[in-house]
Amino acid sequence: MVKLVSLVYKKKGISDGEFYSYWREKHGPLVARLIPFARNYVQNHPLQWPGLTYDADGIVEMWFDTEDHLRRYLEWRGTAEATELREDEDRFQDFRKTRRFVVYEYRFETTGRYWNAGASLPDGG
Repeated sequence: MVKLVSLVYKKKGISDGEFYSYWREKHGPLVARLIPFARNYVQNHPLQWPGLTYDADGIVEMWFDTEDHLRRYLEWRGTAEATELREDEDRFQDFRKTRRFVVYEYRFETTGRYWNAGASLPDGG
């Protein structure tokens, strides 16, 4: 499976609340309805976490069965049929700053084991 991972940035003048609300409530359903070839579309909204700062305002992950499907999706973005999507992105995103990565995802199942903070090593229980 091929993924398109994008770092997204909000437009200047839009508050964090407006950006995340619009992205999740308006843009997400629009993407799900319009885009061809993608198996999955996921928005990742960052949590404010002590000691961490973020370069981007969010991350999008899109899954495709083949590189050809990804290529065809990217070609579709330039068509008249994708106008509604591009115009919607323009409402809240600074698309010029978007960074994209085309990647293969390699998954490794983990055990989900707990760590006993009182011990010196991770604990299986």
